[in-house]
Amino acid sequence: MKASVLTSLTLFGTLFGGCATQTGNPDSLRRAFESAKPGDTLVIPPGEYALDGKVPIPLRSDLTIIAEGAAFRLPEQLGDKARVVVFQGENISNLTWRGGRFVGHVFDQSRSDNTWEPNVNTRGILITTSIGGRTENLRFEKIQSDGLAGAAITVLGAEKKGTEKEVLTYAKGIQVTDCRLERTGKYMWDYGYLWQITVWPEEYGPTEHAHAKKYFRHDLVRDGVRIEAGDDRVFFANQKPLPLSKVREGLEADRGYDSLCFFGDTLPSNLVRGRQYFVVESTPTYVRIADKPLGAPIRFQTSAGPKTKLVTQLFYAHLALYSPNGAGPGKGALDLVGCEDVDVRGNTLSALGDTMHIQKSRRIVFDRNQITGSRMGAFFLAEFCQQALITNNVVDGTNGSRVVSIEKSCQDVVVRGNTFRNGGRGSWINQPRDLTMEDNVFEHNTTKCESDPKRGRRSFLTGGYEEYAEMYFTVYEPGGAYGSVVIRNNRFISGPNAKHAMTFMPGGTNIVIQGNRFEGLARDIPPVKGCSGVDISGNTGLTP
Repeated sequence: MKASVLTSLTLFGTLFGGCATQTGNPDSLRRAFESAKPGDTLVIPPGEYALDGKVPIPLRSDLTIIAEGAAFRLPEQLGDKARVVVFQGENISNLTWRGGRFVGHVFDQSRSDNTWEPNVNTRGILITTSIGGRTENLRFEKIQSDGLAGAAITVLGAEKKGTEKEVLTYAKGIQVTDCRLERTGKYMWDYGYLWQITVWPEEYGPTEHAHAKKYFRHDLVRDGVRIEAGDDRVFFANQKPLPLSKVREGLEADRGYDSLCFFGDTLPSNLVRGRQYFVVESTPTYVRIADKPLGAPIRFQTSAGPKTKLVTQLFYAHLALYSPNGAGPGKGALDLVGCEDVDVRGNTLSALGDTMHIQKSRRIVFDRNQITGSRMGAFFLAEFCQQALITNNVVDGTNGSRVVSIEKSCQDVVVRGNTFRNGGRGSWINQPRDLTMEDNVFEHNTTKCESDPKRGRRSFLTGGYEEYAEMYFTVYEPGGAYGSVVIRNNRFISGPNAKHAMTFMPGGTNIVIQGNRFEGLARDIPPVKGCSGVDISGNTGLTP
């Protein structure tokens, strides 16, 4: 194997293997990658490399890249919707990348001096696959990152366009070991964050106010609202009348479609700030509202203050605004989609969005990793994964969204010997097939239910703080089915605001809950309606 050492001309004055660069010289770095031949080892010398990522540096197959001590720094200033990829290749095989550090300036909602917009997207290493192409045998070792607004490592198989789950060509044999990817992944606001600041501004400071002023969907806000005692009309300029609220059932219910909420001033005594109401009549000058679609109009007991406002289409102001407008592609510090034979071991990950993302992949091992911070999803095994073994990880969501997400028909998944703590919205298991969860610890994973504006999150369903179980099973298809599910020998330590220990939507079969230990205030499993073959036995601390 020929070694191409990228070394400093001023220091050594000699070319090694026909390929050299000045330390920190991005043009020489690009030339080295462009001229690399199969079998080469490229050694990037320690130093700082300022790269703008406007034109990615090309990757080739059959290379070993050693970047220990090299730091790839992205510009301090990037414009709105900026898109950056540092290294990129398609149909890459037999690539080993060891070391190197990617440094950026991902948006952080806790700061007032951000230099990147929240919708900036910057990715370190991006490898894609064409239909019928070949991506295989990729090894990523000891890579570091801090502040990337996108994944440090992205590997994508070829997906079938227009379908949710089909992969036409898998990327094969992906190993990610001993990497430290911190504050890495595209930024996400989290569900309802900007809405909550807008509706309850007195609970926040100038930094949060500035973010909400700039980034909230103010096109959904109507001011000049007039509500009078004894009347049942809400007056405002409604020249393009709001749509009447539809009766929605199943998965479409409780999503905020066609509903509105009030804020901004004193409200009638029989209205709740932030709570959704439904439009039952709509004219160019007023609407009538009710507690439910097609319900009786509400007659107001007192008048509203003169600065009252309303937010329409709550779905778009709350649930859909979890991601910045104009956000870029990908999720997580590590983003693997359409991959098979995946091995992720010994890594440390954190993000100001989703921390890791494995989707439509199969034969997965995720072992001995640490997730140390997550604004959104912490452990995120996304849609349609198969044959996944999740073992010996420590996941600390630090007030993220869901500490565990296993979504949309993941099949043959074993989750064993892990610790999951400090998540915001519990563990969400969505229509699984053949799932085993055993010997894990789930601790205090409903922090979003706390009545604290800095940690908790309000719900537009009630205007109060959200309510979640420590773990909950759902379906995503009308009449969807799931099973078998084995939950055995786990320890559940619920936080003080958990609504239940565990809940199940109808559609489950062969559910076994045995030998678990329940602690904390929430120790109950409500009646498992619409499920069959349910065995709840031999548990400690479980209450009726």
